[in-house]
Amino acid sequence: MFDRLRPLFFALATSGFCAVLGHAQAPAGTATPAPGSGPGLTSPIDPAQELIKSAMTKMNANDLDGALNDLTQAINTNPGSTGAYVLRASIYCQKKQWTQAENDFNAAAKIAPTNMVLKFNQIEVKFMQKQYDLARPGFLALVNDPDMGDFASYKVFLCDLMGGHEAQARRELDVFNATMGNPSYYFANAAWDLAHKNDDDARSWLGSALRIYPQRKNAYYAQSLKDLGLLQQLDAAPAPQ
Repeated sequence: MFDRLRPLFFALATSGFCAVLGHAQAPAGTATPAPGSGPGLTSPIDPAQELIKSAMTKMNANDLDGALNDLTQAINTNPGSTGAYVLRASIYCQKKQWTQAENDFNAAAKIAPTNMVLKFNQIEVKFMQKQYDLARPGFLALVNDPDMGDFASYKVFLCDLMGGHEAQARRELDVFNATMGNPSYYFANAAWDLAHKNDDDARSWLGSALRIYPQRKNAYYAQSLKDLGLLQQLDAAPAPQ
């Protein structure tokens, strides 16, 4: 079952959210145009596009250094290429070069300051470093966004759960349970059970989410559990007979 939850590989040509190898991917339905398709992002006639495509090919071949070189050239060619900054930041995240990643995410957000997805990436890089108390206010500021509000609420909960604020996380879980019907309901309960070693209950919550929501949406929410090491814990535990 959990093979179906593996993270989606970021593709600039098809995704409006801005991270690679499953990190910080947007919930399905995020109304942000892909690079090359909207204002503030890379335009279709951008001369940096071919370099970005080359970088993506090299990333698929696991040539991250070659991809970084292409993306640096793309940025030098077009300093307004949001997509190049985002993809380069995502590689830096994979390499755990956090300062460079933050600088590139910040540069992308400066180019398109109203893009909520880019704002999310600025916050997510803190979450990936396990700086939960620093990430929490940023996620909280996005909970009223019509596209990513449920996902942002889920991330606030994870910040509290993993950041040592269990009583607050319990209150947030109670709100999810009262509301029901959103992916956060299933994945927050799974996260709570995983954090408390209730592996069988976590499997049940995740199985329900898999039956209800499309794979792409499940992957967004499940990626955070993988980043936290919780899905790996579940994969290592024996399944019920």
